Amino acid sequence: MSIASDPHPCFFYGSLMSPAVLNAVTRPGPESNLYTVRASIEGYVRHPYHKQPYPGMIASHDKTLVVEGNLVFGHTLMDRFRLDQFEGDEYTRVVLPVKVHDAVPGAFNVQGQCNPLAPGDIIHAYVYVFTGPHECLDQTMEWDFEAFQRDHVKQWIRTSSDFTDEQ
Repeated sequence: MSIASDPHPCFFYGSLMSPAVLNAVTRPGPESNLYTVRASIEGYVRHPYHKQPYPGMIASHDKTLVVEGNLVFGHTLMDRFRLDQFEGDEYTRVVLPVKVHDAVPGAFNVQGQCNPLAPGDIIHAYVYVFTGPHECLDQTMEWDFEAFQRDHVKQWIRTSSDFTDEQ
């Protein structure tokens, strides 16, 4: 793992769940050492952004609701900078507890320990929470990752690549 690695993994719940989109944004180099597992976060809900193929995640009044996503370990500080730029002003990076669904080797658990993580363990992770106006989200429905992959991912990769080329 790179010395410039960030101490927290990042939980992705939207377009960045697609490895192709994530790689288009962060542009990991040949030395990158990323590790991805399935994960979830409780007490939040994910809604589509109006007329856009991506979601926003907001706190829910129903604390039993769960948002499924991916937890990615090993991003560098430059990756994190690119992610911050990509997410923009309507998303705020915060640290929240996330439940891992798959085992994580100890080498990737960089939060002050090298113990492996087991399914069901809770770890603190960066999460980009939607902090823009809630009326921008279609709160009548849940965002659909399968539909995003089927209908939008190819265009999104081109858009993401265009974005990172400007950085």
